[in-house]
Amino acid sequence: MAQKQILTYPHGMKYETRDWGNQVKNGHSGSIPCNNEIHVGNYQQSTGGVNWWGESFGSDNASHVNGTHDHWDQTWGGTSQKGLAHWMQTSTNGKQTARWFDIGAESGKTDGTYVNNNARSSWLREVTGLWFLFNSHDTTTTRDCYSRVEHAAIRYRDPNGYIRIKKVTQKFGDYTYMQGLRGSSKVMFGYGLTSSERDTICKNNWHFLGLRIQFQLRRGANGTHTDYIQAGCTGLRLSLGTSTNNFNTYSSNKRALVLAGNTTWTDFNKGGQLQLETR
Repeated sequence: MAQKQILTYPHGMKYETRDWGNQVKNGHSGSIPCNNEIHVGNYQQSTGGVNWWGESFGSDNASHVNGTHDHWDQTWGGTSQKGLAHWMQTSTNGKQTARWFDIGAESGKTDGTYVNNNARSSWLREVTGLWFLFNSHDTTTTRDCYSRVEHAAIRYRDPNGYIRIKKVTQKFGDYTYMQGLRGSSKVMFGYGLTSSERDTICKNNWHFLGLRIQFQLRRGANGTHTDYIQAGCTGLRLSLGTSTNNFNTYSSNKRALVLAGNTTWTDFNKGGQLQLETR
């Protein structure tokens, strides 16, 4: 089937956990819809209506997975599969930290910044939702230790050429923002823009640039024991369009072909023959 060789996304539907790994082409080989970049937000940035919080306490594997594309791996693996991960070890009571990550080009830049013409993406249109598998596999299962997804957003090039960072707020998947997670299970995160925002994105010239995700880690209990708290994501994928039909009741024959994720805006805007994402 074409979607096995070319990166495509089904249009107008929600994903489901059943048969997760066969719904989208695996991106582990680098077949992804944006440029292969990760920016570590270990500082505070208020932009796009959200106070994105990060600090240097703790660790992450961003530099490693930027080469392995583990966060785009669509297989549903075991507890050793953590994807893009953030973690801390602490014995401090009530210790809480957070870190955000920009995925794709123009990373770290604020909402309203002009997009460089050499920025790279697939520039896919009608992207209105973000999905992934959230895990907290290495987190201590006692002493009020949990990890959480605090914020997630889609980054766009708007019709006037500016970066727009829009938090996804309408829940489609199983996980709810700020729900504490720990243990061996993965949960499906799926959020989209509001109905009116989806309409705006789809009817105007908005192009996909990348993603932004913020994890929160917390050890809430008392005691002197050193605990480990970890958050991670795998299976990153996009949903498209204004509709939100169920995957198992909706024919997914309508799929969007994705251009190579490293296409410059200059080349995209020039038009002509462009490479599809086949890596």
